[in-house]
Amino acid sequence: MVSLTEASLKTTVDTTRLGWLWWVVSPLIMMGIYYVFVKIILGRGGENYHIFILTGIVAWQFFNNALIGTAQVVGQNAQLIKQVALPIPMLIMIPVLVQMTLAAVGVGIIMLWNIQMTGFHSLLVFPLLLLTGMTSYGLGLFISVLNVYISDISQLLQYILRMAFFLSPVLFPAERVLQNEKIPEMIKIIFHLNPMVTLIDGFRAVLIDGVFFALPNIMILFFCVVFLIQMGLVWVRRNTSQIIRML
Repeated sequence: MVSLTEASLKTTVDTTRLGWLWWVVSPLIMMGIYYVFVKIILGRGGENYHIFILTGIVAWQFFNNALIGTAQVVGQNAQLIKQVALPIPMLIMIPVLVQMTLAAVGVGIIMLWNIQMTGFHSLLVFPLLLLTGMTSYGLGLFISVLNVYISDISQLLQYILRMAFFLSPVLFPAERVLQNEKIPEMIKIIFHLNPMVTLIDGFRAVLIDGVFFALPNIMILFFCVVFLIQMGLVWVRRNTSQIIRML
């Protein structure tokens, strides 16, 4: 699996002329666009808003790209599955590991830019990266199988993720929703069920505020994701023979 991950990472990097530099430039470009729109044009956001949205973008791109990768990986490696009998759950993990590596580049940028808040506590970012990857993997186990049965799932997923981007606290603090008295409690509950709410808040706590993330929320999410992965593995095993016939 290590060699496949390395090959996938090399292929991902080589598809752009800038190579590794693109994974530095991309989140900065996105940060610049939203900073101009929200901070300058709309006059919203607060102090260090550029770091605030950059952290949200890095976390979101990791989740987004990993999930899209898991949806497509089975179909893209049909011959490998048939010829080598590579376990499908292992194959689904590869795009997650690739995106985790690239997300670490983004985290490094944030640490350098906000170096005054970087310290020993910054090591807490690694369990957050791991949990984000686990979340993508758990969901990807289901989506990758569905995409074999219904090939349009990966296209539909991209539209869903675009909508979810604006419904997640990437450009705004989660408290803007959770503490707003005008928003119904049911909407707040649904909003808080989004795993990226907890994860993005965790990244910001560690990288921007220099404090420990909210451990109860992280632990609840961890156990939910572990359960999701277990159910996903059962789902994949039950559909493996059918998947191989359809590829």
